[in-house]
Amino acid sequence: MSLDVGYTLGEPSGTTLTQRLVELSPLPAREAKQVAQRILHALDPRRDAAGPQTVCTALGLAPSAFPHDHRPPHFALWPGAVVAVARIARVVPVVTLSNVSHWDERETDVAALLAPHLRAHHPSWQLGFAKPDPRAVQTVARLHGQDPAEVLHVGDSLDYDVRGALAAGAQALWITPHPPSAEALRLLAEHPGRVAVVPDLARAVGHIEQTVLPSTHTIRSIIP
Repeated sequence: MSLDVGYTLGEPSGTTLTQRLVELSPLPAREAKQVAQRILHALDPRRDAAGPQTVCTALGLAPSAFPHDHRPPHFALWPGAVVAVARIARVVPVVTLSNVSHWDERETDVAALLAPHLRAHHPSWQLGFAKPDPRAVQTVARLHGQDPAEVLHVGDSLDYDVRGALAAGAQALWITPHPPSAEALRLLAEHPGRVAVVPDLARAVGHIEQTVLPSTHTIRSIIP
């Protein structure tokens, strides 16, 4: 099972680099966020020194506008997040699959925060692909020797977690406290039986336990 991190297990305590760039960009906020997710979050600056310039160009910014002075905010897990991951890990091995920039993860060790319950942590900037690019889920599945159809991805975002999982051929567990919009309902109707919806992380844990434990309804893990 793959698990989103940001706004599924916790949140940054300050402004992220993505948020700063979205505020600076002349593009509409949703479009700018999508551009940042696709390019910035998949960028490893250790391998691509021109990456910041590429990001700025795509966002309609001068290269000099890139916030090289950015200080990553502390990432804080929500109360109960570690317990939730521990409960899931008792019934199915867990990895994390997170959209995050290199700059914002520099001072956060997600694997350590959730130790010893994770089998692996897969940030987008290391994978080279960010959700909803199907290659993010597909790459994680391949790294663990499994087919994407055997993946259950859990996350809070319809646009990134649910669409990304479905595009990859995986299943999705969508955590949202809000009733699905008409757009979301149409998407779910197009993929019957592949998406479950729960209001919070605690309900997600219960859903996974109830689904995985019965021998006749086993969700196969992405970890052999």
